[in-house]
Amino acid sequence: MKLVSLLMLSFLINSSLSAQTKPVRKDVVIKGKIQFLNPEPYTRFNKVFIYTMNGADKVMVDSTPIKPNGEWQLKLKNVLPAFYKVDIASWDRATIFSDGNIIIDSRGYDTAKMKIKNPPYVFVEGSDANNFINLADHLVYMNYQQTIAAGKEMYYASKDADTTWSAYLKGKNPYDALNTEFIDRIKVLIRAYRDKPEVVYALGMINWEKNQDLILPILKNLNKKYPWFKDANEFRTDMENRIAQAKLLKSGKPIPAVSYPDDKGSLKGFEQYKGKVLLVDFWASWCGPCRQAVPKVKELYSKYQDKGFDVVSISIDDSKTAWRKAMSEENMPWQQWLSPDKNKTMSTFLFSGIPTLYLIDRNGNILRSFTGFTDDLPKIVEQQFDKKS
Repeated sequence: MKLVSLLMLSFLINSSLSAQTKPVRKDVVIKGKIQFLNPEPYTRFNKVFIYTMNGADKVMVDSTPIKPNGEWQLKLKNVLPAFYKVDIASWDRATIFSDGNIIIDSRGYDTAKMKIKNPPYVFVEGSDANNFINLADHLVYMNYQQTIAAGKEMYYASKDADTTWSAYLKGKNPYDALNTEFIDRIKVLIRAYRDKPEVVYALGMINWEKNQDLILPILKNLNKKYPWFKDANEFRTDMENRIAQAKLLKSGKPIPAVSYPDDKGSLKGFEQYKGKVLLVDFWASWCGPCRQAVPKVKELYSKYQDKGFDVVSISIDDSKTAWRKAMSEENMPWQQWLSPDKNKTMSTFLFSGIPTLYLIDRNGNILRSFTGFTDDLPKIVEQQFDKKS
């Protein structure tokens, strides 16, 4: 009797392990109901799209119109568990995990008289994996709401004649405090679900460079435990590539040898700037902070160009028309290049947000990179020209 029980236990354990390593492909139904459809003249947006992600680009898998009563339904056929993005009527967005059927009820069109870009929280009814995504997304949502509230408080404090309140908030730095709290909460969630495939979703929310010791062991374990799980395999490959590339972008290393077309279509590279201190500015026409930084870059250019300082702006625009229009509006007096492959450019220079700037010395070596036009950038540029020959 004991032998039979042990054999049965062994069979159950092996079956469970097999289920983990060899999941069954199946059809997954995703459906929902939207509360407010887009009115005229925006009814063309009353559709639902489902995507996979390829780097920073979305790849559409399927779409469907939303019925007049707000209901919609899509089906993923013969799929393994994986992450997908769902866009509902161009208002609501959700990430889902395709390990079972899913229901997504959402608000839809913003009926408020004054519409602001503050997307609502969307709860996904589904598996335990989708509940993990719900938890992670709620942390993101609450962090965003708290950041908005902190911004409002700082604004009203700045209007008060008594500067005590404003000075207190500046010293407290609420944005940094909120970011630290968010990262701490996400890390607790990651540690609690470290053995589950869905944890990959939260791993993408923390800085890969600062958290290698946390992320890589989890990915290696997932790769071993769930070899079929494409999202974890791609994440690990991408991260290892990033780590290797980061070593090539350290201070003192030569700027990558790349070439991009200028506004006349001629290929240009960094070699033409040897002997100069060069600021490389990655930007795009649609990027507000990029456009706001242009006057500051112009000040640097005007102050140091006669001393051997130059600038080149490299756009990651998809639209040449938008790029040319922005160039005309900003009237930047230095060379303008356009990346033909923004994903490759972003992976080569390791940035996900813009503006990103690289300061290059006279020998073509990297001095430092900057995320945004920071206060210390002008100081470091100045130091290059204060050095004694």
